[in-house]
Amino acid sequence: MYNINSLPVLLRNPRILIIGGGKVALQKISVLLQNNIDFYSIAENYCAELERLKFKRRIKTFAKEDADGFNIIIDATGNKEVNQLLKELKEERFFLLNTVDVPEECDFYFSSLLLYKNLKIAISSDGASPTLTQIVRDKIKNYLPARLEKLAEKKLNERNRGIVDIDSTKTEAERLFGKVFIVGCGIGGVELLTVKAYHILKEEIDVAVYDNLVSEEILSILPERVEKIYAGKSKGSHSMTQDEINDLLVKLAAEGKRVGRLKNGDPFIFGRGSEEALHLINNNIDVEIIPGISSATAAPLLAGIPPTARNFSSSVSIVTGHLKGGKFDYSWIDLLKRKNHTTIVLMGVTYADKIAAQARKMKIDDYTPVAIISNAGRVNQKVETGTVSELEKLAARAEQPSLIVFGEVVNLSRILPRFSVNEFVNQQF
Repeated sequence: MYNINSLPVLLRNPRILIIGGGKVALQKISVLLQNNIDFYSIAENYCAELERLKFKRRIKTFAKEDADGFNIIIDATGNKEVNQLLKELKEERFFLLNTVDVPEECDFYFSSLLLYKNLKIAISSDGASPTLTQIVRDKIKNYLPARLEKLAEKKLNERNRGIVDIDSTKTEAERLFGKVFIVGCGIGGVELLTVKAYHILKEEIDVAVYDNLVSEEILSILPERVEKIYAGKSKGSHSMTQDEINDLLVKLAAEGKRVGRLKNGDPFIFGRGSEEALHLINNNIDVEIIPGISSATAAPLLAGIPPTARNFSSSVSIVTGHLKGGKFDYSWIDLLKRKNHTTIVLMGVTYADKIAAQARKMKIDDYTPVAIISNAGRVNQKVETGTVSELEKLAARAEQPSLIVFGEVVNLSRILPRFSVNEFVNQQF
């Protein structure tokens, strides 16, 4: 057993001698060069990689007098005779010795380093496992923000000018670490999350700001440490306005939190994900968008309705039933006249009477097939099919959330398989 009591310190302007010119010495010399540390090297010969590097060196066999003037010596030779000379020298005078790969003989250990200009992060295992420290270093690097280097340099320049503002530095640093993940949570089932979305929900976030239609099943996979904030909006009932949600996301990220903005379906398909992302970007908040399975494509599939199918539909439109402020949007109804075309309407069932009236006004064929799909992919999924002339009757039997599909492809629902809850089981990721 060797003594593992240690204290990580930073050494200023150390006088270092490295003995050895092989692969082991290469690793240590590379670290010193990367940190702009002045040192001297002695070796009987140097490997090709070291030959290409510029540093002070001498080709010779190590002798005791070569250590004069150095307070740190690194033995990277693996040579027992050199090791013995250094042990004898330590009895004569003080210096710190690192015998590479022999931790019990080391006065100090090299750390795995992350460098951000003047900010240095060192990870050490007290010499027990350099591999472990390298892995931990790389994991930390993946977490740290890319702009950390600029902030560290800025704070050094401020200190050199006599400026030390603790509150400002704290605010800037926390804001730098804050991030918002706008996560598409699909149509409700954990099985239909993307792997990336699942990983972020399970491992990456401190706070979840979630919408009305995000399922309890999705929320149940969040770790207990994750704070949950409801920001749902349904027709006639808003827990927060969009502006309040935008400001909340900025506030949380500015506090250094990693925020999951959980949205049903896909964030960029009538999900206001782009609005929120632009607001975050304009406030200098780091944001990442995670795609999700949209009900616009998943719901028809789960109802046995292919949005496109040869001989039935060669194109598809995805539209919304209402505009900002709840205003009814009828601009798309003319699409129902197109042959071999599918029209999928999100957020339109509550406007079924207006859609039907406008369809009659525009002389849409009464026999145009239509389907209303409710709770797609959930245990209570329901599919109502009929024609445009029956739209209001179908909508009266529908539940929320739901969408409408218009087009000849609806007829394929009589043949193609539909979602069955027995086909989906909870899976462990």
